[in-house]
Amino acid sequence: MIKVFHIISHIDIGGAERVAINIAKSKNPEFEYHVVEVVRSDSEFARQLTKELESSNVYVHRSPYKNNKIGIIFFWLWFKNIYLKYEPDIIHVHTEMPDFALWIFRKMAWAFWWIKPKYVRTIHNTQLWNSWKPLGRIIEPYYIKHKCNVAISSSTKESYETAYGDSLPIIFNGLEEVPQKRFEDLIKGKINVLFAGRFCPEKGIDTLLNVLKTMQDSEKYHFHIVGAGPYANEIRDFAKHNNRISVYDKIYGLSQYIGSFDFLFMPSRFEGLPLLSIEASLAHTPTIINRSPGLKDTFPIDWPLAVDNNSIEAFVDIFRNKLVDINYEQLTDIAYKYAKDNFSIGKMQREYEAVYNFKIKM
Repeated sequence: MIKVFHIISHIDIGGAERVAINIAKSKNPEFEYHVVEVVRSDSEFARQLTKELESSNVYVHRSPYKNNKIGIIFFWLWFKNIYLKYEPDIIHVHTEMPDFALWIFRKMAWAFWWIKPKYVRTIHNTQLWNSWKPLGRIIEPYYIKHKCNVAISSSTKESYETAYGDSLPIIFNGLEEVPQKRFEDLIKGKINVLFAGRFCPEKGIDTLLNVLKTMQDSEKYHFHIVGAGPYANEIRDFAKHNNRISVYDKIYGLSQYIGSFDFLFMPSRFEGLPLLSIEASLAHTPTIINRSPGLKDTFPIDWPLAVDNNSIEAFVDIFRNKLVDINYEQLTDIAYKYAKDNFSIGKMQREYEAVYNFKIKM
């Protein structure tokens, strides 16, 4: 049995974490999966996710560290005992905090020379090491040397090749369809639009605010905004004076409610390959998007609910005019088929397991 260790930032909400977990839940009897977190999350979501993994016969290793910097620097100290106990065949690392932690571990664990795992590393973002550029210049050559990088989309592939000159294979993220439940806070008689993500410029939160301000006179829509981040005060202050906006810190199991909403709104400036838009398509909820790297890869090239350069005018035109004339059922069918054909969880699991087998035989 091939032992595969997935190193993730923390067991909590996140695209990279969900990809690792979906691979680890494979039923292939040839593989034994472990999920290892760098920094401990004690949220209710983390506890539920741990139970979910353990019920799928996945070994879960919880970090003793709650601080990000301490977790990264001292990851090697507690992970070495797990490493020696199980002697993994494959270590699959998911950018970027885990990349750094594993790199430190390898520098400190030279004494365990008889354990020689192979590496797989998924590139989840079109922009790497944004806050740690000097570290990126040191660490990236290590992973390039091991020929272990895999991109999740054409956008991440192109971005990585431009930045580091290394050509990568692509394995699209895969998701399973989630049984849908009704979201109880929908507003009757309105078109209910969901935004969910970190309140930061990368996710286009400033664009969302500008669209909302431009459409203050519109009575047709109610916006449900889920998340937290630097723009939280601006969002909440604006919502106080607008009864067509509801703001939520977090909704546990959001993927099971996406089908309740009429539209998902994603004005992101860049993504690796966003799972949220794929989840929406699988739940028959169409997404209004900025045609940005990564995000555009989750829809057909001629997707009609897309704008360029986060144009406020173009988004407002969609809400005021284009949504009036669309064939809703036809649109949801197009999005569903595209997601089903390209982003199935079984396809992703098989492709990664083929990579693991190839690595073992090298």
